[in-house]
Amino acid sequence: MKKTIISVMMIWLILAAAVCPVSVWAAEAYESYSYDSRGNAVPSQAGYTAEKSISGKDIGVGSFDSPSDIFFAGNGMFYIADTGNDRIIAINSEFDSVCEVYRKLVLPEGNETAFSEPTGVFVSAERDMMYIADSGNSRVLVCSTDGQVKMEITKPDSPVYDSNKTFIPRKVIADKAGNIYVQLGNFTTGAAMFSPDGEFMGFYGANRTEPTAEVVLKYIRNLFSSEEKRSQRTRTVPAGITGFDIAGDFIFTCTSSSTQKLDTVKKLNAAGKNIFANKEMIFGDLTPVYNAVRNEFLAPSIIDIDVSEEGFINCLDLTTGRVFQYDEDCELIFIAGAKSSQLGGFKEPAAVESAEGKLYVLDTGKNTVTVFEETEFGRTVHSAVTLYNDGYYEEALEPWYEVLRRDGNYRRAYEGVASALLNKGDYSGAMKYARLGYAVDIYNKAFEGWREIFIREHFVHICVITALLVIAYIFRKKLRTAADRIKSVLAQKLGKFRSKHVRRNAEKKKSKYRGTVIILIMMFFGQIAEGRLYGFQFGYPDDRTFSIVPYIVKSFVIFAAWVIGSRAVSTFLDGSGTAEKICISSAHALVPYVVQLFVCTGLSHVLIQDEVVFIQIIRIAGIVLTAVMLFIAAKNVHCYSVGRTAFSVALTIAAMLIMLFLLVLFMSLIQQVWLFISTIWTEITYRIRMG
Repeated sequence: MKKTIISVMMIWLILAAAVCPVSVWAAEAYESYSYDSRGNAVPSQAGYTAEKSISGKDIGVGSFDSPSDIFFAGNGMFYIADTGNDRIIAINSEFDSVCEVYRKLVLPEGNETAFSEPTGVFVSAERDMMYIADSGNSRVLVCSTDGQVKMEITKPDSPVYDSNKTFIPRKVIADKAGNIYVQLGNFTTGAAMFSPDGEFMGFYGANRTEPTAEVVLKYIRNLFSSEEKRSQRTRTVPAGITGFDIAGDFIFTCTSSSTQKLDTVKKLNAAGKNIFANKEMIFGDLTPVYNAVRNEFLAPSIIDIDVSEEGFINCLDLTTGRVFQYDEDCELIFIAGAKSSQLGGFKEPAAVESAEGKLYVLDTGKNTVTVFEETEFGRTVHSAVTLYNDGYYEEALEPWYEVLRRDGNYRRAYEGVASALLNKGDYSGAMKYARLGYAVDIYNKAFEGWREIFIREHFVHICVITALLVIAYIFRKKLRTAADRIKSVLAQKLGKFRSKHVRRNAEKKKSKYRGTVIILIMMFFGQIAEGRLYGFQFGYPDDRTFSIVPYIVKSFVIFAAWVIGSRAVSTFLDGSGTAEKICISSAHALVPYVVQLFVCTGLSHVLIQDEVVFIQIIRIAGIVLTAVMLFIAAKNVHCYSVGRTAFSVALTIAAMLIMLFLLVLFMSLIQQVWLFISTIWTEITYRIRMG
């Protein structure tokens, strides 16, 4: 009986393995993750899963050899530039049938011409034209899909084109008007642009130069150099583009460079202006990848870019072998792929393409095409993002809720829900989800709407409270006198009444330092309030960690450094102020600064971003007033002239910087000593345990 059961189970497993695709049984080559608003990697559900890996043998054309490019045309076919085999292969959308293999094309004269290391292919289904970057032959071929060459583009004869450089086309695309753009392997001035007739029109979409300190210094040096010296110096040039794609009226380019951080991904209009120029964006992994072999961190290297029909931007990173998918606002949606030998991993990815909800990654190292299929979670996210970006916020609400039910770490969903609730007028709900998604701008708009409703509903109460405060301020002296009388009566009844003269002297003695201590404590808590309790619409603190040390330094330590520095300087400049006088007078000078800390923090919960000017005015007024009062206090305490006071303040600031530097040095030394002692202790205890 047992043998029968085991046999049945084995047969069932064999049949299941035969029916189920490999991707179900094979473990994924990577763990799905995304990034939160602070740039930390967090686990996330996969938007894509590897469906299959296809080689040339699988489709009956023999092994691929260093394929360089893949393109999906509107006619429903994929075109692969099989570089090492000198051919272009046309395959159906299911990747199970080869439609055409182009090895040779027919020239207008009737002669045949063969490819030599073709590295790029683009097909316009509307014009039934195919554009091929035939790198080995230093030309771009424009032909019909039946193999008839219509035009051959070679090295331009133009003063704009450097005659010393050869023509090495890598990728090619064409716009709706028929203009042709060629990415050249040896140019950094953008893509070469040709008219529909093949006439060279110049360069398009050049990257900007990274404004590093070296570049700025070289520019300043050139301003004062002779023409001869300028000609001898090397020019600073930007990195050249490595890939591009066209979507509607825009051309998207990507740049792979270890030094170029500017213009990694660009969205260019017809005039060549980068739509993403003013956005602060990082494409690829936010945390650099550490390479143990080279003992260094490797920056992202975006080598290819694809824009789907839905407007999603897919960036292929050579460093990690990952595809980073963004929406039209460059918000990260999904991450797929990795450097791995498993299904879904790559050895040396070369190109990425999207079609009908799937991703296709060409791997020149494995000589395969990996097909990634949308997961159910991926379809839900894409549906929500598409509705959201098209302005259908309320329609996107339910898909966003579904995304959150599946993955509570998906930050973008909170932003989507917040926008939908804001559009519906549910300001409280929008503020709640905007906080969860750290969407400051959405929170600001929702808070503005909530504030307007709150003021309208509680207008009478606000007026009454304001009137009471005004009356209390007007009659503050009478109220204070009445309070003193009440205190006197209470003190007499309790038998603790003392003469006014004795009480004043005693209080004066006690309050000598009490006021100073209170002001410093209030400044300490004011710093904390400004750093941790500010209105969310003006930014948000890192709630995961809280260290009291920075606030102690910004209040007590800096104040102590000022007092010590001022006293030390006064000994050299014959100042008459003692440490006690400096401490008390300086503390009282801090009152405007301390007050503005609390006032600005309070106003940040009442005002919106457009009204930040009021907070800035109060902050500047408090800082300036404190600086003036500190200056006057130093002048009066030390009995200096104005010029001598300014000189002493400058020396005091210099002394403060020196003391703070020595303090940091001392703390670093203490840390090193503690680390040394703990290491020795660990070694001793380990050896004792080992016997």
